[in-house]
Amino acid sequence: MRILFCYVLRSFAMPALMCFLGLCALMLLFMSFDLIGACFDPKSKISLLVALDFLGGTLSMYLEWLLPAVFLLATLYTMWQFCRHSELIAMRAGGIGLGTVVAPIVLVATLAATLSYLNTQYYKPVAAPRAMLIKDSDFQKTGREPFTGGYKSADTLRAWTIRKMDIAEPHILRDVEILAYDEKLEEGIRRFPARKYIAPIAQWDELAECWYLQSDGGVSVTEIVYDSKALQPEREMARNTCEFMLFPETDSVRLIWLQNMRAETASASDRKILSEERRLHGLEQGKAKLRSSYDRYNQYATPLAIILVTLFAIPAGIASGRQSVFKGILLAIGMFLSYYIVAALSMMIAVNDWFLPPHIAVAIPPLVYGGAALYLFWRVR
Repeated sequence: MRILFCYVLRSFAMPALMCFLGLCALMLLFMSFDLIGACFDPKSKISLLVALDFLGGTLSMYLEWLLPAVFLLATLYTMWQFCRHSELIAMRAGGIGLGTVVAPIVLVATLAATLSYLNTQYYKPVAAPRAMLIKDSDFQKTGREPFTGGYKSADTLRAWTIRKMDIAEPHILRDVEILAYDEKLEEGIRRFPARKYIAPIAQWDELAECWYLQSDGGVSVTEIVYDSKALQPEREMARNTCEFMLFPETDSVRLIWLQNMRAETASASDRKILSEERRLHGLEQGKAKLRSSYDRYNQYATPLAIILVTLFAIPAGIASGRQSVFKGILLAIGMFLSYYIVAALSMMIAVNDWFLPPHIAVAIPPLVYGGAALYLFWRVR
């Protein structure tokens, strides 16, 4: 059985690798036009690292859609080859079940689904924004420069202005201004700040769960206290070090970064934190809330498409004649396209709050097509 496992694995791995490299090459070919144009622009900061960041970050955004196509084509080809050379018949005649034969293919599909999920959770949230920044700046930025951002606490008692945020140092913010209010802000009602803190450095202490406002060289931390009408500062104090607990939340660092990044590149766990934060601000209601919930649940379901595509491509690729091969290919491609059509319809139903909640809408395509794949698999057996 070990020899059979290795043989099937090798027979599947080569076409899968070729399909993956071919589809990636097509994508990189289209993206390379931007790179080539940047090479002739004297203002661009093109380098090998910038090119790799751009290509890798862009590829990470499309990987979850490329892998199902790769496994569809590779599985169809592998099963067709087994039928063409009568290898599948010989295996079955020797008493080997179809499940044992295709176990290496399903195992590789499961591994690819896991890698796709890890990409959306860990690599894409960092690489994709960097690639988008490079493209938006026409390659005049490397994507690794500090950038300007802001933050508003959930209770709206503090508003941050951050002039230098660096993704390589998420726990350190530079050139920070913090407006602190005594009363909670309400929409449509103007409130004046009670204090203003100006600090060269704000550093997060994980153990104490607070921000330390620190001086930097000759620049001290400044605290400005306003009078009740906020017409002018009442007093101003300069301190070498100001220790002030601004955030009791353990996810304070993540919240600041999430409010300054694009939601479509965030991981599922970060989307949940950002959704809760937006709800507290009153920014996530109605369709926006439903769409946010759907996108968060869909990040868990999207990698399953790789396994589902593999499962219904296995029986579709088993054929005994030329006509049945053609029918099998059409069946597999039809199910592949219809899967994403059903997923799009489910999303539309959930977002418009017709009769399906987001988590049910996300579960419908995997359940329906998983059942169809198992039925086709059972018929072949």
